[in-house]
Amino acid sequence: MQSLNDCMTSYLDRVRILETENRKLESKMGGHLEKKGPQVRDWGHYFKTIEDLRAQILANSIDNAHLAADDFRVKYETELAMRQFVESDIRGLRKVTDDTSVTQLQLETEIKVLKEELLFMKKNHKEEVKGLQAQIASSGLTVEVDAPKSQDLAKIMVDIRA
Repeated sequence: MQSLNDCMTSYLDRVRILETENRKLESKMGGHLEKKGPQVRDWGHYFKTIEDLRAQILANSIDNAHLAADDFRVKYETELAMRQFVESDIRGLRKVTDDTSVTQLQLETEIKVLKEELLFMKKNHKEEVKGLQAQIASSGLTVEVDAPKSQDLAKIMVDIRA
């Protein structure tokens, strides 16, 4: 505990010494400023240059704003033309899809009619075949074919080889 008190005492002594030196330095700085006086500089000649630069910056900003506006206008007009072109294509495609739908309905109707016609023709064909078969069965027709006897090709080959 005693060593802590000693450390604390030495620390406080050191703080007092530094405060005293600090006051001395502050008084010297005050005396020096009083002798020399405050330095006042005239910055007025820079104000004209600053104003000229501000004017140039403003002019360039306005020019940049005009260029940006022109650029956006050109982009808008390009996008508008592209949009109108796409809308025109969409209208054309809608007409094509409508025409295709109408054609599809017509073809479906034709297919239905042709299927009915095919069924009718199959029915008539069956009836005609039955009628012809009945006619053939009742006619008693006998068919005989009078054809010459076929030649034995193997025998002919043997004869040629001999």
